[in-house]
Amino acid sequence: MRKIPRKPLALALALLLSLCVPVSAQHALKETMDGIVTRLYDELDREALSALTHQAVLDLITEQEREILATKYWHFNVNVPVVVSVIRNVDQPVVPFWLEEAGFAKTDLTLKDTEDWLFEVWQKPFDAGPVELGINGFGKHRTVYFVCVRPQRPGADLEIANLFPAGEAVIEMQDGAWKYRDWDDLYVKDVPDALDGQRLLTTYRGRAREAHLVGAFRTTPFPAAPTPDQVTLTWSDDPRTTQSVQWRTHTGVDTGVVRYRRADAQDYLTTAAACQTIEDRLLMNDRYVHHFTAVLRGLEPATTYAYTVGSPDPDIRSEEAEFTTAPEGDAPFSFLCFADTHYTAESGQLLQAAFRQHPEVAFYLIAGDVVNTGLYRNEWDHQLEYANGVGNTKPMAFALGNHDDQDGLGAALPLALYAFPDNGPEGVEPERTFSFRYANALFLVMDVGTPHEVQAKWMAQQLAGTDATWKFAMFHFPLYSVEEDYPAIRQSWTEVFDEYHLDMAFHGHVHYYLRTKPMRDQRPVASPAEGTIYTISIAQSARTYPMPKAAYVDERFNGVAVYQKLDIDGNRLTYRAYDIDGQVRDELIIQK
Repeated sequence: MRKIPRKPLALALALLLSLCVPVSAQHALKETMDGIVTRLYDELDREALSALTHQAVLDLITEQEREILATKYWHFNVNVPVVVSVIRNVDQPVVPFWLEEAGFAKTDLTLKDTEDWLFEVWQKPFDAGPVELGINGFGKHRTVYFVCVRPQRPGADLEIANLFPAGEAVIEMQDGAWKYRDWDDLYVKDVPDALDGQRLLTTYRGRAREAHLVGAFRTTPFPAAPTPDQVTLTWSDDPRTTQSVQWRTHTGVDTGVVRYRRADAQDYLTTAAACQTIEDRLLMNDRYVHHFTAVLRGLEPATTYAYTVGSPDPDIRSEEAEFTTAPEGDAPFSFLCFADTHYTAESGQLLQAAFRQHPEVAFYLIAGDVVNTGLYRNEWDHQLEYANGVGNTKPMAFALGNHDDQDGLGAALPLALYAFPDNGPEGVEPERTFSFRYANALFLVMDVGTPHEVQAKWMAQQLAGTDATWKFAMFHFPLYSVEEDYPAIRQSWTEVFDEYHLDMAFHGHVHYYLRTKPMRDQRPVASPAEGTIYTISIAQSARTYPMPKAAYVDERFNGVAVYQKLDIDGNRLTYRAYDIDGQVRDELIIQK
């Protein structure tokens, strides 16, 4: 449950899914790794791929590939002679192959960080000009090395230029400095005097995946086929008059269409789908798939439609399913909310149980951490299989969690698999933050990996401009919790929630259930009319541990997988939390 940053993330990340290098003028490392993986598939069977060792990889790559891996991982120019320090975690079992070959020598210098991980320092002098450094290794050691640079001559005016990866922060090395942009409250400490004050080149833990080959190859039990599967409903526009539909096939199918009709009619309409190729380079049995997205428009509100998806060939289509568009005005409706499914079998069972117990609900929400590693397609394959029979009849929306957008790599895969509204803050990657209106309720779906100040301004605009009776927000990190309660986000966002009276916020992350008292000015107040209620859900039973008393808590428990159902009827809201057996574990009624 590690934090992702409140600093800007690179928004343009390749949909590589096992190798994500920020876009730059140079793609040598990515192209080299793509070529190595392709050749390994040609030369080795699955057993051999799974058994690769560091030495075996070195024996298999060419001299040219070895040179690129030793020099194109991290490079920059300096205007004066410098000493470069490569600071690596001592728990990484294999020292990067290029380090000694390039002339780096291990020193007696060490430092730690706030997790008490120990780092050793390797150094090498460089003349003015280019500095080229190699990969972190062929394993996936997430505490990747970071770099410090100092002039050889004290007092020299050092300039670092043409830094790759572009956009990474260069800060001062000192106690309290952060080194990973995807974990910005992990600080270095015990910095030796010899390093204090130097230029620290920050990085992100996802760089461990850029050359990942040892223990890297995966399989999916649900490979794509010619017949469409993983049929999923979302919204990317008005839920009253549009419906977004997604599905996949293997790469032998290039075109896709949706055939749909009013459920009480016979004649079909047809909408073509956009197709994109999705690659998960290390997925041995299903590296490439075709993913289709279609948006049905001109639909009638509060109307049930039947549809099938597939290629124009009538023999390669999905079974017919139905969906119902959102109603006009303040018609009654209900929805379900989950969090932290993590693609577990237990969460899948909970999802299916909720579907059986409450078939009348309009849509589903998930408050983040849908899977464990957002760029592993096999995990999404599991999650989509668990939703089989649900996702093709009930639209779904989710907030990105730190596992969905992990290690500073971006969320290219989930954002490719699901179509959400492109109505978020200006300058923010589309679909990370969005809103939608359903009947008399406004829903704000927030991204904890996007700068919270930018989203606070956007939320204020959304809330100020709505006439919705009910106002909800969903985002992964909780603002009131016994641990990891994110005071900076709480201060920024609750001011907006207080001013415009958000009714309820849905969270996950900490793996227990919680419902706060109504909160205003970060203090409990007498009634929901005066403040916002914050809830935390967990779709798996998870762990149990002591929970200290807190003034903001109205109900809290752990060790039980739950989901929430909200029924809205005009000015009345009924909230209940259910376990997998359909037993009510918590409930609340709000009457406006």
